[in-house]
Amino acid sequence: MKFFTRAAAAITAAFISLFIAVPAFAQEEVEKFNPADQFSAAGQPVNTVAILITGAVVLIVVLLLAGWLSNMFKPAASKTEA
Repeated sequence: MKFFTRAAAAITAAFISLFIAVPAFAQEEVEKFNPADQFSAAGQPVNTVAILITGAVVLIVVLLLAGWLSNMFKPAASKTEA
């Protein structure tokens, strides 16, 4: 039953965050947001340090999350074993 509760909470959070984000995309202004502007074009230098730091943070988060999830599904050890 815990699984269904957690899945329902995750789906609800995703659904609510969708409704929170929609008004930001629906605004009509003179200057619209262009997602391609945040990426560097060919020939421009890239910030290698920022890319490495971001990769390290993502790697740490993935490893910690994987360890936490794997511990959730391990059977509990019996205390009567000697």
